[in-house]
Amino acid sequence: MSLPYDIDRCAGSGSDEEGWREGCETCLRRTSPGNPFGQWHISPPPIIAFECEYLIEPNEDKGSAA
Repeated sequence: MSLPYDIDRCAGSGSDEEGWREGCETCLRRTSPGNPFGQWHISPPPIIAFECEYLIEPNEDKGSAA
């Protein structure tokens, strides 16, 4: 499942080697491919209280073309 190109992407916080911040590992903003001709990106929030406000879980319906 991936997101449509009109939804911003995020690089997430962390890495495969060091581990990802809670939610970043599976967030569709990080894992969905971007538009090869240019994609808008957002920065992950510096502090997360309960859950990232930008998190899009794989099971959420955001108009994806599964």
